[in-house]
Amino acid sequence: MPGVLTTVAAVILFYIGFVNSRGFEGAAYGILAFFLMIFAIASFVMAKARK
Repeated sequence: MPGVLTTVAAVILFYIGFVNSRGFEGAAYGILAFFLMIFAIASFVMAKARK
């Protein structure tokens, strides 16, 4: 569940950064979305390893 929610949040933040606010602020949203996506992938991997 945390991985899915984090993925959704990362996609929304990337969209906001790319479409609505360009420039340095958009880049900050993109970097945040990138690290959130890494966290989501790590969460999926840890959940699969437990099963």
